[in-house]
Amino acid sequence: MRIRYLITVGVGIGLVVAGLVAAIPAAALEVGEIVRKVQERYDATQDFSAGITQETVVASLGKTIASRGSIAFKKPGKLRLEITEGDPQTVIADGSTLWLYQPLENQVLKAPFKAAFRSSTPISFLTGVGKIADDFEAKLDGEGESVLYLLLTPRRSGGDVGQLRLTVARQSFEIQGAEIHDPLGNINRLRLTDIHPNTGIADSRFIFEVPDGVDVIAAPTAE
Repeated sequence: MRIRYLITVGVGIGLVVAGLVAAIPAAALEVGEIVRKVQERYDATQDFSAGITQETVVASLGKTIASRGSIAFKKPGKLRLEITEGDPQTVIADGSTLWLYQPLENQVLKAPFKAAFRSSTPISFLTGVGKIADDFEAKLDGEGESVLYLLLTPRRSGGDVGQLRLTVARQSFEIQGAEIHDPLGNINRLRLTDIHPNTGIADSRFIFEVPDGVDVIAAPTAE
């Protein structure tokens, strides 16, 4: 479950970055228009790198875990998430395999890319063919003085993705953050900084080499 949840967070990040630089005219307040503009930005984003701050509410433990690190994403199906502050770990998707390296436990979890999910939604967004309007129902979910909240609910139940609640700037309609819920009740709040889209990230950044002396364990796959 852990490796599947972390990569599901990656899908949410992909959607966030897709909208972070999407400028929508101030008069266009229709939900459908907002979703269309975010989709256009996602389609145009081939790769990105950024700093990431996460706050994870773990339902089963009843506690909140804060962490910080960096992320890189590249279509199709490549992701590198490195957590350096908090519980250190590295998650890498190279297009065919998912790797989760946990240095404090001296182990690596490994799973086939497509077998790590219960639904096709995370795979479609990681490989670059996801369609927000096809996979999610969108609605406005409140507003603040300078922001609007967009709630995305999966159209198909039983998958890895619960709900995504995006924070959208009222004037520029840039996405400033996200709150991701999974079906197990966990909540992950994300904030990205120092974002660099479409810089031509090398494929070598998504290659994982198992450190010497580390145990490699086959991670449980979705059923």
